[in-house]
Amino acid sequence: MTDIPTTGGAEPAPLPAPSSAASSSSSSSAIASRDCPACGTANQADSTFCEACGADLVVAARASNGDQPPADVSDGTVLASATPQTAPAGEESPLDVGWTGAVPSAAVAPVADDLTCHACGEGHIVDGYCDHCGTPPPNPRDHLVESPTAWVGGVCDIGRRHARNEDAMSLSASEPAGSRAVLVVCDGVSMATDSHIASLAAATSARAVLDQPFPKGVGTPDAWAAGAGRALTNAVTRANEAVAASVVEDVPNPPSCTFAAAVVEDDVIVAGNVGDSRVYWLPDDTEEPARQLGRDDSFAQEQMAAGVPRLAAETGPHAHSITRWLGKDAPDDLTPHLTTLTATPGWLMVCSDGLWNYCSEAEALRTLLTDAAARLDDATPTTMAQALVDFANEQGGRDNITVALARLAGRGSSTTTTEATAAAAPVEGDPTDG
Repeated sequence: MTDIPTTGGAEPAPLPAPSSAASSSSSSSAIASRDCPACGTANQADSTFCEACGADLVVAARASNGDQPPADVSDGTVLASATPQTAPAGEESPLDVGWTGAVPSAAVAPVADDLTCHACGEGHIVDGYCDHCGTPPPNPRDHLVESPTAWVGGVCDIGRRHARNEDAMSLSASEPAGSRAVLVVCDGVSMATDSHIASLAAATSARAVLDQPFPKGVGTPDAWAAGAGRALTNAVTRANEAVAASVVEDVPNPPSCTFAAAVVEDDVIVAGNVGDSRVYWLPDDTEEPARQLGRDDSFAQEQMAAGVPRLAAETGPHAHSITRWLGKDAPDDLTPHLTTLTATPGWLMVCSDGLWNYCSEAEALRTLLTDAAARLDDATPTTMAQALVDFANEQGGRDNITVALARLAGRGSSTTTTEATAAAAPVEGDPTDG
């Protein structure tokens, strides 16, 4: 391949002059070599234009022999030295005389340096680590905020003790408020291999199923709820298949996770769970009880069913040992615990145990949520979820924390309402009681 010479730098070296024999055999109108009158570069004797600057050498040769060009030249001969021309700025080519590299045709604002280390603020991320302090860049999953609409939002946070976030969240919603939403939260099992992969695979797969319209049957809420229950059961099956497919090779503890989800349509809620991630209904009206929808698949739940007080069961040595989960080694029966209700003004919450570790009772969670709404200037689902994540981190943040919220204002609502929550009377009791 022929290299394209550059024109910058030193002047090209003069070409060797032709031998005397060649010179003597030239015609009287020719010269041994043609020095460019414009730039002084030596060119071959038969050159018509300077190879360096493009000046016409024929005119120069005639002038050196005393020839005068005719006034009207019809053969295309240029009568004056040519001026090198290049393309407009920004459109240059390496073949253009004087080209020194591409130049933008308009001013371009400098691109922000997104590789600056967030830990020290001085170094830059090179090969995955800061070249100043050695800190890797933050993982996007360490803190995720999602808000598909104004009435649905959530926060998924790594907490303060874990090296990675093994929770996952997937949300979707449409306007107006209360019309339709899907909230899915999955918590990776800490003792399993790559459980962060399992939770994300399960959450995204389940939401893809639940995003599809449900059959309404005869058009009654009960008919829709029955279709939603079947869809939730199918979503668990698809999520379990996705988790099992995430296993690359056989490992002693394959990836696994819990599952909790809720679907809202026209203010009718259908919730389901497998494992110990939870769904709560927290109404504004204190005359209506707050409640956990469904029940845990855990050793603690079995103890409570046997009469052990909640606090003792949920803080015992095997409290978080789950009896059902999603994954390659999941038990055969994965039918979710299903609950259906018609919403009044209130909050629908789907969360991992990173939150309810510190506030398990539904009534205590309602108090916590009410207090948060009273403190916030703008009590949106996202800011409320962040307030609950902050609460869990302040208590120690010993696990990953995920909180997804939907603000519901009763059947047929078209706007989010938080004033009722802020004005609700606090429920007696310590919100940190577990």
